[in-house]
Amino acid sequence: MSFGPTREFSASFDSCTKIVTCIACGILLVASALTQNLIVGSVALLVLAGAFAYSPRGYAVGGGKVVVRRLIGDVTFSLDGLSEARPSGGNDMRGCIRLWGNGGLFGYYGLFRTSGLGRCTWYLTNRRRAVVLVTDRKTALFSPDDTEGFLAAIRAEAPGLAPPGEGWSANAPAKSMSRWYAGLAAVAGLLVLGSVAVGLYYSPGEPDYLLSASVLEIHDRFYPVTVHAFDVDTTRMRVVDLDEEPNWRPAVRINGFANQHYQSGWFRTAGGQKFRMYRAGGQRMVLLPPKGASEPVLLQVKNPEEFIAEVRRAWPDTR
Repeated sequence: MSFGPTREFSASFDSCTKIVTCIACGILLVASALTQNLIVGSVALLVLAGAFAYSPRGYAVGGGKVVVRRLIGDVTFSLDGLSEARPSGGNDMRGCIRLWGNGGLFGYYGLFRTSGLGRCTWYLTNRRRAVVLVTDRKTALFSPDDTEGFLAAIRAEAPGLAPPGEGWSANAPAKSMSRWYAGLAAVAGLLVLGSVAVGLYYSPGEPDYLLSASVLEIHDRFYPVTVHAFDVDTTRMRVVDLDEEPNWRPAVRINGFANQHYQSGWFRTAGGQKFRMYRAGGQRMVLLPPKGASEPVLLQVKNPEEFIAEVRRAWPDTR
C-alpha cells in the first residue's frame, strides 16, 4: 500500500436528503408545539442533534485510510486489503434493507444490506455520488462531491488496484432506491400535513365523563384526568362565563393541547392561576374548586347547572 498526501473532499446533501430532513424536522416541531411537553421537546431536539452530529460532513483520503468527518467524531475506514474502488451503480442498492442506521435525516449512514453488496456500511449524504470501497473485511459507501478526484486519491493509495469494469458511471443513480426514498418523502409529507390538520382542526366536542360516588373521570384523548370527590369543594361549584369573567381565560398553555376549537390540559390565567381546562369552544364552564392545595378544573358540559346538581347529589358528604 502506497501512502500519498492527504486530500479533503466535501460532501453535500442530495435533494431527497433535504426533503426528508425538512419533513422530519417539521414533524418533530409540530409534535413539540402541539404538546408543549418538555419531554417531547427534549426528545425531538436530541433526535435532530444526534442525526446531525453523526452525519458525514466530508472525507479525507491519505495514510492508507479514508477518514469520515463528523461533528460527533471522525471515523476511519482502513484501505488495507482493498479489492474494489468504483462508483456505485447497477444493482448495488437494489433490495436495500436498513439494519441499523439513518435513512435520510441529514444523510444515510449505518449498517445496511443490499442484494448487490450484501452487508455494508454507509457514510452517504448523496446517493447519486455513491462510491463503493471493498476490502477483505468490510464494504463501505461514501459520497464525495468530487467522485473522480476521490477515486483518484484512493487509487493513489493503492496503485496496484484494478480499475472498475465497464458500465459503471460516477453519476449513475440507484433507481430503486430513488423510488423508495421518493415514496418515503411522500408518506412523510402526508404525515406532516396530517399533523398540521389535526393541530388546527381537531374538534372532538365536549369531553365525555363518568361520575361515581368517589370520582369524576374526564375522558380526553390527550390529557384525561380523575378528580376525586374529597378534593372538590362542591359548595363553591358554579358556572363561569368566560365572556363575563375574563380573568378565567387561559393566557398560557403549560402542558396541554389547544386550538381554536378545543383546549385540554394545564393552563395558566393572566393573573397566574394554574388550572385544568376541558373546553370545546364554549364560554360557559363548570368550575370545580379545590378544597386544598390542588388546582381548580374548568369543564364544559351540555347543561352546566344540571351537571352541578348531579355532582352534588353524587358527592353529598363532601359539602
